[in-house]
Amino acid sequence: MNEKLVSIVMVNYNQERFIKEAIDSVIAQTYQNWELIIVDDGSTDQSVDIIKNYDDDRIKPIYLEENSHICIATNVGFSHVTGEYIARLDSDDVWEKEKLYKQVALLEEKPNARVCFTQVNLIDENGQNINEKESELLNLYNSRQKDRKDWIRFFFFIGNSLLQTLVFDRRLLEEVGNFNLAYCQSHDFEFLIRLIKKTDFYFIEEKLAKYRRTQTQQNSALTEQNNRRFFNEYMDIRAHFFEGMSDELFKNTFQDLFVNQAAETHEELVCEQAFLLSKCIGYSMENPILGMQKLAQLLNDGKIYPVLKEKYGYTSKKYYQDNTQKQFYTKKDEYMLDELREENKRLKQENENQKNHVEVLIDLKEHQQMYIGELERELAVMKNSRSWKVTRPFRKVVRRVKNNSRKDLEK
Repeated sequence: MNEKLVSIVMVNYNQERFIKEAIDSVIAQTYQNWELIIVDDGSTDQSVDIIKNYDDDRIKPIYLEENSHICIATNVGFSHVTGEYIARLDSDDVWEKEKLYKQVALLEEKPNARVCFTQVNLIDENGQNINEKESELLNLYNSRQKDRKDWIRFFFFIGNSLLQTLVFDRRLLEEVGNFNLAYCQSHDFEFLIRLIKKTDFYFIEEKLAKYRRTQTQQNSALTEQNNRRFFNEYMDIRAHFFEGMSDELFKNTFQDLFVNQAAETHEELVCEQAFLLSKCIGYSMENPILGMQKLAQLLNDGKIYPVLKEKYGYTSKKYYQDNTQKQFYTKKDEYMLDELREENKRLKQENENQKNHVEVLIDLKEHQQMYIGELERELAVMKNSRSWKVTRPFRKVVRRVKNNSRKDLEK
């Protein structure tokens, strides 16, 4: 095999604990025709010193004076690549020795292959395998869609499940462009969407990379701010999802989901895109805001509005009606609903407890009334008895003595 140069772009920020293992895994590759472009993004730990310890002409470090972000740093790395293939490696991840060799071999053997992924193992901060512990996540990362069409639909309706194990043809970078600086957490996802619009994905179903899961991953930690930003980025990515997609690719991918199965013209396909955007999250209409925004544009498009009206029966009045509905549904709404359900459940239980308490009180009252009735009957019998009448003068004397004693105590 003619060993073409592979340019590996590694961005590092304060990963002194892991970066040596990442670099060493590149040096240990059986495929040796590579260059490793390490972009240190203003690290404040010992990362720079660790990088400088390597004496290998293939390692080409770039030191940024201040932290910028992974997108800017990666684009700096992209601007320095000279190889025919490009790979990316995070500075806390690790490659198996055969990774590059097997991926380049596949790309060379299959004429249409331009992007190649592998499976991964999951490791923790100590390098321990956590596949069993994180089995659901492992299955997600190593899951595959049937073909290009299904990958596009998965990206649109569900999201991303692929990690950056890819090696790809450098010419694709010229076709799709660098990382989009607007995305802090979803940059990989948006980049993959641009790639899948251009070419199919190929896979080597072997675990040739180790993906490290840590408690302090900078941009993906589960915080309210990160979750909100992640949702916003996903929505923005979907808003631009059909840009740069040919009518033919769009039709082949989504036609069975069209409102009008016979849609053919560009104007009709644009209408279909608007309707798909209304249910872009999990095929659900819970977040129709992107579709509504697109429809608002089409209502004011002199060429498309007649098509929207004649072929789909969608008019401005229908838009006004649709616009009375809730436009978006976030995780916060879901949490609020869960809280309301729990509160409703608690109140129902409390109400049931109160009912039971009232029933006990009513039952107690009935027993007390029965007891009082019995006492009154017994008292009536006693009052009419001869002994009661005979002792009546004695009881008066006793009461008088008690009253006098009480008065003496009070003096």
